[in-house]
Amino acid sequence: MTDLLAHFRARADAMLDLLGELTRRESFTADKTHGDQLVDYLEDALGSFGAQTVRRLPQSEVADFLLAEWNPTAPGQPVLALCHIDTVHPLGTLQKAPARIDGPRFYAPGALDMKAGAVIALFALQSLHSQKRLARPVKLLLTTDEEIGSPHSRSVIEAEAAEAGLALALEPATPEGALKTARKGCATFTLTIEGRPAHAGIAPQLGINAIIELARQALDINALNNLKYGTSVSVTQVTGGSAGNVIPAQAQAHIDARAITSAEMQRVERALASLYPKMPGAKVRCQRLGFRPPMERQAGIFERAAKIAARHGITLEEGASGGGSDGNFTAALGIPTLDGLGAHGDGAHTLDEHIIIDSLPRQAAVVAAILLDW
Repeated sequence: MTDLLAHFRARADAMLDLLGELTRRESFTADKTHGDQLVDYLEDALGSFGAQTVRRLPQSEVADFLLAEWNPTAPGQPVLALCHIDTVHPLGTLQKAPARIDGPRFYAPGALDMKAGAVIALFALQSLHSQKRLARPVKLLLTTDEEIGSPHSRSVIEAEAAEAGLALALEPATPEGALKTARKGCATFTLTIEGRPAHAGIAPQLGINAIIELARQALDINALNNLKYGTSVSVTQVTGGSAGNVIPAQAQAHIDARAITSAEMQRVERALASLYPKMPGAKVRCQRLGFRPPMERQAGIFERAAKIAARHGITLEEGASGGGSDGNFTAALGIPTLDGLGAHGDGAHTLDEHIIIDSLPRQAAVVAAILLDW
């Protein structure tokens, strides 16, 4: 296996076959029953990819997680590879958009984001293990709740990362095919307004209009945007009122906040926590729901990976993303983290989701090179 790229290109058909098996098993995050069927398949298959231990981590609200290990007794800090196998596509999406090959592309719901990442990790690990070239311990964590912010897996990710010397997130590369060395942090909030109801015709003056209060708050929230420096704060959903002839006593808004740096995210959080009523008698409460810290660029990480890939004849490019991943959690702990090691492609979260088939062996070669030489 002196030429990693040639080795994995010879296995491209097998990689595509596995991806077909994974995409045929739909795994919408909210559908535990079907998600667990995919987990069952992978639990049975992991041994054939060289995993020496496989632990199933039962979950009550989402499909179970899998934690597999290669070389568990080898010296040194383990590498932690992160993959999620849940998708945003509800059960039945595969009937609307069946898997197909069109020239250099493979189309299937969930193929890019990110079942191809699991394929890449498994083939890289299998090859190094079978050649007895894997000198350090490696853990592969397969989770099923990333698409809803990883509320159930975050503690597992952080606990495993605390022992790791390197984290590899097998999320898709950028649309241009670059690794992701920075991601925005993302947080979601619910803004709840309480007013006072009144008859809209007989005594509107006795009411406190929660929707008007919400509108005033929304203008202040919008002012928190600093798009020039990558900070966005968006009111994305609103509800309110009970009937067409009643002054609304309640209103609620969903807020999406994203920032490149922890300092910016903290600024936004402080501002949202300090919101106060504009109308006498109104009540305002802003509650954070989900949170991923920013994945700030770590000095020297990309350069080191690029040198390793270059020794194997592969050129890496560097990019960033406005979306979050589980790599945000590991990077925030100070663990060296490389993200975007998954397939190249486009259309994530759409019916046109696809990968570039030749990126499967290429990315497997990159992952194997990093596991060999880091």
